Amino acid sequence: MDGVFLSAAFVSGAIVGSFLNVCIYRIPRNISLTKPARSYCPHCGHSIPAIQNIPLFSWLFLRGRCGNCKKRIGWRYPVVELLTGILFAGAASHMAFPILLPILVFLSLLVVITFIDFEFFLIPDVLSKGGLAAGLVLSLLIPQLHHTSSVMTAVGRSAAGALCGALILYLVTEVGKLVFGRYKVSFSNSTRFTLAVADGEPQILIDGEPFTWSEHFFRKSDRILVRADEVVLNGSHFKDLDLNFYVDRIVTVHETIPLAEVIQLHGRMRYGEFPREAMGLGDVKLIAAIGAFVGWQGVLFTIPAASVVGAAVGLTTLALGKREWSSKIPFGPYLAAGAALWLFCGHQLVTWYRGLLY
Repeated sequence: MDGVFLSAAFVSGAIVGSFLNVCIYRIPRNISLTKPARSYCPHCGHSIPAIQNIPLFSWLFLRGRCGNCKKRIGWRYPVVELLTGILFAGAASHMAFPILLPILVFLSLLVVITFIDFEFFLIPDVLSKGGLAAGLVLSLLIPQLHHTSSVMTAVGRSAAGALCGALILYLVTEVGKLVFGRYKVSFSNSTRFTLAVADGEPQILIDGEPFTWSEHFFRKSDRILVRADEVVLNGSHFKDLDLNFYVDRIVTVHETIPLAEVIQLHGRMRYGEFPREAMGLGDVKLIAAIGAFVGWQGVLFTIPAASVVGAAVGLTTLALGKREWSSKIPFGPYLAAGAALWLFCGHQLVTWYRGLLY
C-alpha cells in the first residue's frame, strides 16, 4: 500500500506540475490563468488537446515539439512535472495528513517561484505576498504545520518566521548596498561612450560594451555616474561634465532632461560609477513567505543552507570552467532549495552539524 500511495503522490505531483508550468509561463507575462482555460503552444497559440497534454509522456512522445507547428517545446515543461512529482512523493513519504496538505502547497509555490526567477530574475508579488498569506491562513487552519494543536501558537510561530526571515534578509540587503552597492569603471585613456536603445531598453555603450538599465536600476534612487571629458547632448557640446543617469532622466549641473527627450548623447569618458544590487527585495518577500510555512527555526536553517548551496554550485561551475552559469542564477532558487532541505532533512542536518561541534 505504501508503494501505491507514493505512486499516486508522484502522479498527482506530475499533474500539478503541468498546471505549475502554466503558472510559470503566464504569471510573469501577466496572462490570465483561466483565459484561455486550455494550455496552448507558446509559438503558434494552438490549443493543446488532452491527449497531447499528459504529463511527461506527451512531451517525450512528441519529442519535445508542438503537435501542431512542430516547433520545439522547452525542456522546462517535463523537468517541472518530474520535479513536482518527486517532491510530492518525497513529502508523502515523510509527512502524514493533515500536515501534508500545506506542505504540498508550499512545495508547489517554491517550484513556481524558482523557475520564474531562473527565467526572469524576478519574484512576482502575487507569489511572494500570496505565499505569505497562504502560510498564515494554513497555519490557522492546520496548526499541526507548526507542531502544535494550538491555533494561536501556530499563527504566532508563522508570523514570527515571516518577520524573522524578512528582517534578516532586509538587513543583509541594506548592509550589502553600503558595502557592495556601487562599482567603478575607469580607463587610462579617454574612451568613447554613447546612450542607445536596444530592444526597447536604454543602455550606455562604453567602448562597445553595453551597460543596460535592467541590470543596474533596481529602485528609483539608483544612479549611474559618467564623468565625461567631453559630450554632445541633444546638439550641445560640453567639456568635463558629470552625467547622472537615473531610470527615467539625466541630471547635470545645467539641466534635468527626461530620458524620453534625449535624442543625441555621445562623448568620451575615463570614469564611471554603476549601482548594483546585493540582494533584491523580492528575496526578502520570498523568505517572509517561507517563514510563514516553516517558522523562525526553519528560516534560521534556510538562509545559511541557501548560501551553502549557492557556494557549492559556484565552486562546481568554477571547476567545470563554467563560472558564468552560476552567475546567472538568482538567490531565489537557492532559498527554495534551502527551504526544501529543511522540510526533508533539516533536523537531521542540524543534529549532524552539532555532532561535529561537540
